[in-house]
Amino acid sequence: MADKQAVLGNGAKFTGKISNSKSIEINGFVQADLVTEKVTIGSSGNFKGAVKSDLVVIAGEYEGKMKADSIWLTESSRISGEIHYKSLQMDRGAALNCRVVHNWDKKEQAKKQDQAEETQNAKDKE
Repeated sequence: MADKQAVLGNGAKFTGKISNSKSIEINGFVQADLVTEKVTIGSSGNFKGAVKSDLVVIAGEYEGKMKADSIWLTESSRISGEIHYKSLQMDRGAALNCRVVHNWDKKEQAKKQDQAEETQNAKDKE
């Protein structure tokens, strides 16, 4: 995995699109769109843009639209924009000023709704 890991150091700035990285650690300023397996935004990190990832760990600042299976917000994290998640962990002190959407997978939501309707229809027929 080391060959597919990217690190942006403290004080560094990047603008653009990041792709083909399995894991990225951000300690500087990034304005980009990012698709990866794991994102870590360190306490000195500031990320603006779209993120799609399996795991996101935030200790710094994030602004944008995020879709992630699992999100962990540490006590120093500051989030604005919109996050879509399946699992969310927030430490005491984490700040959210954003739209928060749980279980954003539309196919899975539609399946659950269909099951609920079938159950209700079966009860109505009784």
